[in-house]
Amino acid sequence: MNYFLKRVLYAIPMIIGITLLSFIIMQVAPGDPTMMFTDPNVSLEDMQQVKANLGLDKPIIVQYGYWLSNIFQGNLGYSYKSGKPVFDILLDRLPATLILSISSLFLILIITFPLGLISGYKKGSFFDDFVTIFSFFGMAIPTFWLGLMFILLFSLQLNLFPTSGFLDHSLTNAGLFTKALNISKHLFLPLLTIMVGGIASLTRYYRFGIISILNQEYIKSATARGLSEKRILFKHAFKNAALPIITILGLSLPGLISGSFIIEFIFSWPGMGQVGVEAVFSRDYPILMGAILFSSVLIILGNLLADVAYTLVDPRIRKS
Repeated sequence: MNYFLKRVLYAIPMIIGITLLSFIIMQVAPGDPTMMFTDPNVSLEDMQQVKANLGLDKPIIVQYGYWLSNIFQGNLGYSYKSGKPVFDILLDRLPATLILSISSLFLILIITFPLGLISGYKKGSFFDDFVTIFSFFGMAIPTFWLGLMFILLFSLQLNLFPTSGFLDHSLTNAGLFTKALNISKHLFLPLLTIMVGGIASLTRYYRFGIISILNQEYIKSATARGLSEKRILFKHAFKNAALPIITILGLSLPGLISGSFIIEFIFSWPGMGQVGVEAVFSRDYPILMGAILFSSVLIILGNLLADVAYTLVDPRIRKS
């Protein structure tokens, strides 16, 4: 419990550092939020007044101080574009992002472990060669390009899955099962796009981990004592090779979440990523900072869960 509380306390200055750096980069980047209010009939004095009303005429550090103080009061601000509370906008988009991120992470894990285990155990076989080639191709292909190719193939050519969206408008009042089926069809292509890169990288690392573990002396001793291959693989090799994967997975969580943001924009998936990218183009700073804050919390929470998984896999870590 103390370990968990310490990690939570360490996360607070980390989130402040991430948001401060993001705020500075966002403010010094080209563009001005008041440009969306540009009108031939609006005078320069009125534009300056708009900046003053939004607090954009103050120094960057002062603006960040105001934003941070509002965060501690539970206020994420209001969108420059729509005028709606940022918290309500992001909370409305959060379920779609979590559906995509969590389902991709779950499927990546349940596919990675068997692939890496069998590939490492059958090193040099046709199956191992196939997995290795897939891993290199999956890691080399840009995610956004792969998503566009999937749209071209499965949506435009084969007409199997929708190109974008979350749920068909005609099914708004449909039953739960019908809605779930339609959402699954919309989810398939963005999910597949994220999974290819995730499976490729993690399978490669887990394969190397299995090969390394199987060459250890205690594994050779267990084989010499007549232990079954199934017991050696699943009781000894599988568990010990999982530790590096947990580390890699913790480091990969930022990529998975940020990658899902890009995919959300490509497939018009109505999550935080899509609204965040739109906020970049419209210079809607409150929305963008809120999306960064939510993403940072999700990433740090994911790393915290990875640390907890460490203690479950190897109790010696908990004791130390």
